[in-house]
Amino acid sequence: MKSVLGPATAAIALALLGGAFWIAGQTDRRLADVHAQLATLQYAAADTIGGDVEPTLALERRVPVLGPAAEADLRETRAAAGYWRADYAAIAPRRDANGVITETDPAILFLTANAAFRASQAATDHNEVVRRLDNVVKAYADVLKAPAASCVAGLQVCESRTMDAAYNYEYAIRAREAAAKAKPGASPGNAAARAVLKAMDDPNADLPSGPTLHGKPGGPPPAVDMNQFKIVIPKRGEERKEAPDAGKGGAKVRKG
Repeated sequence: MKSVLGPATAAIALALLGGAFWIAGQTDRRLADVHAQLATLQYAAADTIGGDVEPTLALERRVPVLGPAAEADLRETRAAAGYWRADYAAIAPRRDANGVITETDPAILFLTANAAFRASQAATDHNEVVRRLDNVVKAYADVLKAPAASCVAGLQVCESRTMDAAYNYEYAIRAREAAAKAKPGASPGNAAARAVLKAMDDPNADLPSGPTLHGKPGGPPPAVDMNQFKIVIPKRGEERKEAPDAGKGGAKVRKG
């Protein structure tokens, strides 16, 4: 009996271990697809694929260490996609029944704070701008207060995010002070520049419209006539052979 029980127990243990590794491999493959869409700036696709992956994590969540890490990775990736799509409601932190924030993931808290700052720039009322910036300062403070054990992205990534949050915290404080001292009724932004960027958005382009993780789309300055600039195209090789003296100018003549 003992000779049978030992191999059977080992076989069951190996089967469970193999199943756990198989589940982890499938999870990594699906998460890689979501990360690929995010890296290529296809934010809507990243969110859609992430939404399809989330229900399939039921078994993965039961795997120690790997399950919680995979779930956190998926949440953070979908939150990043929502942030760059300016869908700030999609990255709202977790709250309890009383509306108190219970979110502990520093990546989600950091994106939420960034989203709050972006939303504050859209406010037109002076008092509303100050109020929103005050909430932004508190949001960045929550990122800095998040326990270190809740960060699963690795030591280097976590430290880099903490430094960014500290910088943004100081910046938000200065922005709030500047807004509080500003005269009511001041323009919150350059409407002409926003109109230029909106006109440049192309729904058929490869890149998504609006800001991406690389910044805002470039374009000519507003109210500038681009016809005044001349475009100089270098000559091709055969053209330079036909006119070898082109562009050299005449011989210099000494004066005096």
